[in-house]
Amino acid sequence: MSTVISRLRASEFLKNVFTLVSATSIGQAIALLIYPVLSRIYAPAEHGLFALYMSIISVTAIMSTGKYELSVMLPEKDKDGASIAVLSIIISFVFSIFLFILISFFGENFSILLGNPNLEKWLWFVPLSTFLIGIFQSLIYWSNRKKRYKKIAGANLSQSLSNSAVKISTSTIMSGGGGLIVGAISGQIIGALVFLHKLFKSDNAFFRKVNVSKLRELAKRYILFPKYNMIHYLTNNLSSSLPIFVLSSFFSPEKVGFYSFGFMMINRPMNLLSGSFTQVFSQRTIEMFNKGQFISKDVKKFVLRLLFIAILPFSLAAVFGPAIFDFVFGDNWLEAGKYMRILLPWLFVVFISSPLSFLPDMLSKQKKAMIIDLVKFFLRIIALVIGVKMNDIYLLLYLFSGISFILVSYNLYWYVFLSGYADQLIKTNR
Repeated sequence: MSTVISRLRASEFLKNVFTLVSATSIGQAIALLIYPVLSRIYAPAEHGLFALYMSIISVTAIMSTGKYELSVMLPEKDKDGASIAVLSIIISFVFSIFLFILISFFGENFSILLGNPNLEKWLWFVPLSTFLIGIFQSLIYWSNRKKRYKKIAGANLSQSLSNSAVKISTSTIMSGGGGLIVGAISGQIIGALVFLHKLFKSDNAFFRKVNVSKLRELAKRYILFPKYNMIHYLTNNLSSSLPIFVLSSFFSPEKVGFYSFGFMMINRPMNLLSGSFTQVFSQRTIEMFNKGQFISKDVKKFVLRLLFIAILPFSLAAVFGPAIFDFVFGDNWLEAGKYMRILLPWLFVVFISSPLSFLPDMLSKQKKAMIIDLVKFFLRIIALVIGVKMNDIYLLLYLFSGISFILVSYNLYWYVFLSGYADQLIKTNR
């Protein structure tokens, strides 16, 4: 036992994961702990409006950078990684301007199409949120490249704390759920500023070397990211957000609130661990691959580790989830617990597979990843259409979760296969 503990203490991988999880978990814990309060001061319909806003910016944020930020970690030279970070931020700024013009002409029609006229006034903040997320994502990959896990954890903590504080403090002065949206925007501002401060303080030497010719060169070198990755991530994110848009258009704001609340209560703590594992494991695996070291054994061990971590909490959520929602959040939220339980099989395989989603990028297999997500997108649409036609929200959710479970499970199998393919490439090049 003492030998195992010594090895754990000496493991750089686990130390880095702990650095990310420990600080970030404080902020996430606070964010989750205030939800018994938020569930009582904001009605389900107000949570539905907030979910709709967040679903919109989750889509626009993917389009805003062309997903160039995913390639920040790939070049051997830091100056090239810095140039890609700048490139993705510039693209995000231009795209946000385009969004502002689009909203000026079509904002009212868009809010009516989504079945929530209260959304119209908040659409004006979508370009700002999109640009802030573009900055945050670009610089989080730069920080990951430089192994600044404490800075990443600090940014996540600051973002979460400011988000939570504003949501509670504005609840009495902003009606209609606006406090939830303003809280999210405040967190986005703080998160971006933390990284920008570090950039101007410590990384001037790298970012001063950025020039237009280098940006053009790198944009061409990593053109697969906007060509395939952006479509891949866009269809994946859009298909995950489809229930929000469909429930808003064909059911009621309350149903949107129940769904988003149930989804978030399991997805948020899941992403806390999964995201931290992803940042550390992807950096280490890419580094091993670039050095000509085999990765498949590490990948398989990693999958088993995630399976072991996930099995107990997901089982408890499946058995006691609705009762917990009823007790913790109040009688109004029992329905959210029922929705959450339906989504568990899908989210279980997402937790295990998502930290490996960098492998297609590393091995230039973005095209197949995009095709898989396009298939998933269209099958999910079919599931939702059947639920809408039958006017049965439970059937809608069961079909959506079941199809998602099958296709994400295939993704997991493919990621493990790719790790073996990477080993074969290394053997060939030796």
